[in-house]
Amino acid sequence: MKNYIVFLTVCLTFAGCASKPSLKEDQAIQKYLPVSTLKAQLANELDSELDVLSPKSFAKANELYSEAMKLAKADNPKALEKAKEGLKQLAQAKKTEMLNRDVLEEVLSVRAKAIKSKASAASPEAFAKAEKQLLKLTKLIENGDVQEAKEERTETMRAYAAIELASIKVNIVDAAKVAIENAKKKDIDDLAPRTMKLAQEDYQLALNTLDADRRDTEKANGHAQRAIWNVERAVGIAEVITHFRQSDYEEEDKVLWYQEQVTRIVAPIEQQVAFDGSNKVMVKGLNSKIQRLVSEKDNVTVAMTEAQERNMQIAKEKEQALAAAQEKAENEKRRNDAITAKFKGVQSLFNQQEADVYRQGDNVLIRAHGFSFKSGNSEIDASNFALLNKITKAISAFPNSNIVVSGHTDNRGSDEINLKLSTERGNKVANFLSEVGQVESGRVESTGYGKSKPVASNDSVEGRAANRRVEILIVNNEVE
Repeated sequence: MKNYIVFLTVCLTFAGCASKPSLKEDQAIQKYLPVSTLKAQLANELDSELDVLSPKSFAKANELYSEAMKLAKADNPKALEKAKEGLKQLAQAKKTEMLNRDVLEEVLSVRAKAIKSKASAASPEAFAKAEKQLLKLTKLIENGDVQEAKEERTETMRAYAAIELASIKVNIVDAAKVAIENAKKKDIDDLAPRTMKLAQEDYQLALNTLDADRRDTEKANGHAQRAIWNVERAVGIAEVITHFRQSDYEEEDKVLWYQEQVTRIVAPIEQQVAFDGSNKVMVKGLNSKIQRLVSEKDNVTVAMTEAQERNMQIAKEKEQALAAAQEKAENEKRRNDAITAKFKGVQSLFNQQEADVYRQGDNVLIRAHGFSFKSGNSEIDASNFALLNKITKAISAFPNSNIVVSGHTDNRGSDEINLKLSTERGNKVANFLSEVGQVESGRVESTGYGKSKPVASNDSVEGRAANRRVEILIVNNEVE
């Protein structure tokens, strides 16, 4: 019984070890990040054809990745070592790739052209054979046999070039070839031999063009399209001949059929075709009429084009005028905003006892009633310097302005005395601005108005005080 228990314990232990759960792939690569890195790099390098340009090292890196993933799923830490080895092998593969690209530069260039021409689809067996030749060269270089690879690269390059040319021929002239072959199967060449001959000649010219210069695909395509057009023309001719034969047409019937076709064609422009004359005259007459219609159409087209151009010009001018108006409005707004900001700055300089500040359009009027002139005197008292300095500072905000200083009095005293006094006071303030405030004298002018321009009633003390003033008008000349 004891031996049985021991045996059962051992079995359960082994069963427990054997049933250790494995990780799923996403869990494995999350836990072992180098494995995830190796997987991503291998996928990226497939786009750069590392498997072709460094096959041995790339295959080894793939093998190490498979081993690392297997270990990671088993939650075995050795997965990290395998992944790191794989990354080293991949780095070595990149170095080999660079060497291969250098040694096989011309081969790879021709190969790229062959791939672009869809050679793998046009000549799958030949392309696969050339790919094997390329793989042989890259393996030689990877093994250190660079010289042998150089000796054999010409053959591989020729193989890709031949495939490219064959692919171009298939893509460009194959449709013409098929059209000619299908026409021959229907015996079109028996009914329209000369036209089919033209188609065959154009097809051959397309082939000859590519043989001479495979890059001249546009010219080759032109010949191929012309060949197809002639095949279709031959089919049309064959249908008419067959119709005549099956209907047992007499010679006159054929001419009448022809005239009926002409009548249908020109019906929109000619109700009565001149079949009562020679065919030559009839054709010439119809041609002349068609030419006149074409000429008229061209004239209408020219007129419409000119009208369209005029309309476009008008629209352009309107757009330019609108843009100019918008720009002008924006400039005016910016200018007005700038003046407003300066005006507010000037307003903030003075208190109610010193001056009132008004905006007059672009100009600023400082109505200074805080001057302390002695009665009947025009001399500037030292107590006025602070106010004058503020006026100077206000003027400095408008460096391109002109300044008009005007003196004013109340109604007491004679007109002559008041005019003289106001003029002198205006002159004194103007001189102060020029001499002390350093405002250019050429910008400043002064005058006096005496009692002629009151701003308040002279019947009160307050009104007379308001009328005794000096006004400084800042004439703003700034242009945005």
